[in-house]
Amino acid sequence: MVYTKPVASLQKHRVAGRTYWRIVESRRVRGKPRPVPLLYLGSADELLNRLLQAPQGELRIRSFQHGDVAALKAAADRLGVVQIIDRHVPEGARGLSVGTTLLLAALNRAIRPRSKRGWAAWAQQTSLARLFPQVQLEQLTSQFFWDQMDCVKLEALRAIEDELTERIVRELGIKLDTLFYDATNFFTFIASTNVRPELPQRGHSKQKRADLRLFSLALLVSREGHIPLCSQVYEGTRVDVRSFPDSLTLIRERLGKLAVEVDQITLVYDKGNLSKANQRLVDEASFSYVASLVPAQHPQLLAIPHERYHILKSPRLGSIPVLRLEQQIWGKRRTVLLLISEQLRQGQIRGLMQHVKKATRALERWKTQLAKPRSGPRTAEAAQRQIQAILSGQHVSRVLKADYHPDQDGADRLHYQIDTAAIDALANELYGKRFLITDRNEWSDEQILLAYRGQSEVEEAFRQLKDDEHMAVRPQYHWTDQKICVHTFCCLLALLLGRLLEFQARELHRTEGLSGLLDLLATVRLAMVLKPAGKRGGRPRCEWTLEQTDPEVLRLFRHLVPAQPPFVYT
Repeated sequence: MVYTKPVASLQKHRVAGRTYWRIVESRRVRGKPRPVPLLYLGSADELLNRLLQAPQGELRIRSFQHGDVAALKAAADRLGVVQIIDRHVPEGARGLSVGTTLLLAALNRAIRPRSKRGWAAWAQQTSLARLFPQVQLEQLTSQFFWDQMDCVKLEALRAIEDELTERIVRELGIKLDTLFYDATNFFTFIASTNVRPELPQRGHSKQKRADLRLFSLALLVSREGHIPLCSQVYEGTRVDVRSFPDSLTLIRERLGKLAVEVDQITLVYDKGNLSKANQRLVDEASFSYVASLVPAQHPQLLAIPHERYHILKSPRLGSIPVLRLEQQIWGKRRTVLLLISEQLRQGQIRGLMQHVKKATRALERWKTQLAKPRSGPRTAEAAQRQIQAILSGQHVSRVLKADYHPDQDGADRLHYQIDTAAIDALANELYGKRFLITDRNEWSDEQILLAYRGQSEVEEAFRQLKDDEHMAVRPQYHWTDQKICVHTFCCLLALLLGRLLEFQARELHRTEGLSGLLDLLATVRLAMVLKPAGKRGGRPRCEWTLEQTDPEVLRLFRHLVPAQPPFVYT
């Protein structure tokens, strides 16, 4: 396709009796041609000064962030995002299609997450006006986005996700042999007095914001390409293990629509989603599994001494102590792989010592208080309750021993000491151990471990969705369940488009990661250049061109962005 440069011209206009100049471009708005202002140049004197200061007869007026915006739009065009959304939500509220509106929201989530109120100010700094000529950026207010979001029914979201997932799996040829499942939650600023929404509730915040209401998100991610394949938004009070059955139903439905051989799929999930009842549901399903157990719930496996483990040497995993068994777990004979992670072990020891140090400081403060006259608990029972409160951390009472002696005086009434033997016992008997179960009996120890290590892919997706720079679910200022779901969909759409770029970039052996890739593309900028008229006179000419940038970055840009309208490719 031949790329035709856009036509821009210099135009004068009058405001309050004074004459000013501006650069305009002819576009069709609601089917009718009209001049759309691109840049206001000021009075004739101001314009003349700009022209006289231009080097080599050329005036660079303004540049826009372009590379990341264009690459994500090209990815959306490849998947037909706007067409898919509009097919399921045909009626918009303000003239602009819902598909275009949600894509514009997703682009902001991917590049620089802002509130809907701040969207237009951000968009003015990018090339979105060129990529979406039908959009008047200043008209896209927060109210506009909310009105468009109101048009999206929850059943339409599920259908859109079905079609988008099928399209990207087919487009990229993604293998669905191993899939990873996990859940997390996000805090909101919805007031406790707002009783309309049911999704945001107070619960255990994985971001340490128990003071705020939460909503939860479960996600299924592919091994190849790390593509989000299925999602579920649910109440913040529901723990992961309770939401797993509903998510499992959605996963089976989604895989059925993708027309894959379910018996060839292995589902990987963590111990937070596992229970006896949930594992029975997985056993009844057609796919295989790799899951982790809670070590404390299986003391017979914890009691196995280290001497029975052997060292598995793997080029990809290093040297890991492992032990493979056939064990009766929850009424079924299963393959169990025990392993010891030295990194986990050291981290757990550090965590224990932090709790012990905190408890020791509390005991020392109490000891100082006991040295004062007429101080201390009135009864031995009260003293014991205070000791229990101080030593309440996990395993702290096992390694830190404290006694209160009411028959002594002052600070001598309290004695405490650290039991180093207990620390060694915890380090050798409990810490660092992971227990995996699977029905892939034909797999080697290395294959089982590699499958479980892949769980980090869905955890990485959650980290990306909590990255304040790119893809973040925050800030989200929505106060109804429906808008929370639509907002989350836009964030997942941004992640989906980003994964498509990442997949394509790997063809050029780029390994920056998603955030690094977007930051790199952001260095490709689009410049609007005003050139003076030639010798024969006439009006100055306006051209669009890419600024000079690193050749390798430009090569990446050309690989991701097609050389066709509306993309500027000079």
